[in-house]
Amino acid sequence: MSTLLQIENHIPFAAPIRYWIEIDETTLDEMVKQSRQFERAFLAWETVRKQRNPFFENGTGFEGYFVGTCHSPEEALEAILKLNRDILDRIHRLHRMDYGFQSRLMKTLTGDIYDPAAMQEWSAQLGAALGRLRAGIYYNEQASRFQTETYRSVYHLPLIFYRQKNDAIEQRYAINFGSPRGGRVLVEPGLLKPREQDAWLVAEYVGRFGHPLVRQFLRSDRT
Repeated sequence: MSTLLQIENHIPFAAPIRYWIEIDETTLDEMVKQSRQFERAFLAWETVRKQRNPFFENGTGFEGYFVGTCHSPEEALEAILKLNRDILDRIHRLHRMDYGFQSRLMKTLTGDIYDPAAMQEWSAQLGAALGRLRAGIYYNEQASRFQTETYRSVYHLPLIFYRQKNDAIEQRYAINFGSPRGGRVLVEPGLLKPREQDAWLVAEYVGRFGHPLVRQFLRSDRT
């Protein structure tokens, strides 16, 4: 039997979202209402990242797509690192001579700064990567079944609750929390090679651009 794991924290990129709520003709409630269409995907991502992870104790959210093709945490780690190295390589090719923008991209990724163009770039890269991964599961019965089970597990979860508090927007959401899968390992980024550390950093943080309010913010021409 599973129970609900309650998670409370601040949403990513709360500052620009609050800014646009204040200057635009909208409210947090209206923005939340419009973002509900993205919630199940986000809760499924968080479920894989935090609980249903088949490979890692500190997951990224990508792992479900590699069920059936990767048969050990080591194989899954290499696949996820390659996926995110490819994202970095595409970014470097697209912005080869714009070293300032490349720097802003990495600082935006980790939330150290807010750069509208960088947010759009990461969102596009995440969407493209997930599109390729989703196409692959049509030929991978195990991954397809894993995704179906994951979405089924979040179907009856409560909606995300938001509230504004001081300069932040807080959220509370729940995921099903059952018995953790055995055989999972803890990824220690400090033990990876430098280029692999950058790829793992992307894997860890790029999912924040799939947050429902961030997606709604980016699609509303506010940036």
